[in-house]
Amino acid sequence: MRCFGWLALFGVAMVQVQGRADEPATPVAMPEFAVLERITPVDPMAERETRWGNPLAGLTDLAYATRPGYRPLRLDLYSESGVASPRPLVVVVHGGGWAHANPRVGAGFKDFPSVLAYLAQRGYVVASIEYRLSGEAPFPAQVEDLQAALSFLRAGAGRFGIDPDRVALWGLSAGAQIAALHATSCTRPDCVQALVGWFGPYDLAAYVAENPPGDSVRSYLRCPVEGCTAADLAAASPARRVDGGEPPTLLVHGVEDAQVRASQSQRLAEAMRAVGQDVSVLLVPDVGHGFIGKDAETTRRALRLALEATLGFFDERLAAAAKP
Repeated sequence: MRCFGWLALFGVAMVQVQGRADEPATPVAMPEFAVLERITPVDPMAERETRWGNPLAGLTDLAYATRPGYRPLRLDLYSESGVASPRPLVVVVHGGGWAHANPRVGAGFKDFPSVLAYLAQRGYVVASIEYRLSGEAPFPAQVEDLQAALSFLRAGAGRFGIDPDRVALWGLSAGAQIAALHATSCTRPDCVQALVGWFGPYDLAAYVAENPPGDSVRSYLRCPVEGCTAADLAAASPARRVDGGEPPTLLVHGVEDAQVRASQSQRLAEAMRAVGQDVSVLLVPDVGHGFIGKDAETTRRALRLALEATLGFFDERLAAAAKP
């Protein structure tokens, strides 16, 4: 064992395995490996079934985009078990000030996945997506990620049971700004057929004025310390991008929201009405951002009101978008 004496200097213990002379060790055969023509960053196990507590709606964790220099972007896909016919798609874009949160949290719901599973059980395929946060990449990366998710889902429509001609966006807070910006700047055939925005900021100049110094917006747009220019803010403001091509829209906001004021939804609605677009605004009393109220019952009542209006809107608008 002298030849291994140097290993002791590094605290490596040598263990000699003694086998019986009449039981020779059986070597494990090396498998035949499949090989690549070139190195690729694609995850060979990108699709993962997630075990959770709802037996009626499946949850699949999927990688929808792999961008060089960034983490793989994933989405949660909820669909009712055992259904083969194509169903409308609802793509959910989470909030978090463009800087944090994830696809499994939303508004004042303690268990947001159960809400999305309920939507799937009502006859939809639901995709709740990740996107690059402001600390990872500046605007417009987030809108580009939403576009990539939509393209991925439409390309896999047959596999996922999706009707690619009936697609809606549902954005919450910062996610509502991202979703609305896609809806106000889409080009055929990438447009969606319905948009729901919950308590989103849609005019960033007004939002910064109402929430100085606007650090979250400055980080999102990567503006200098002295602040964002009017052109910077307008480029990321759905209310300034309305051109008459927007889908039917429902905007829901808490009357007492001090973080993102209800006037933000009203600004977007006014811009859409000015060009003859179909838009409705539901103002929910007694609650602030995330539909959080003074007590649990007020929050619960507000969330139910907002959710019922949203589900009814999807039922009506996506049914109307169905092919004859």
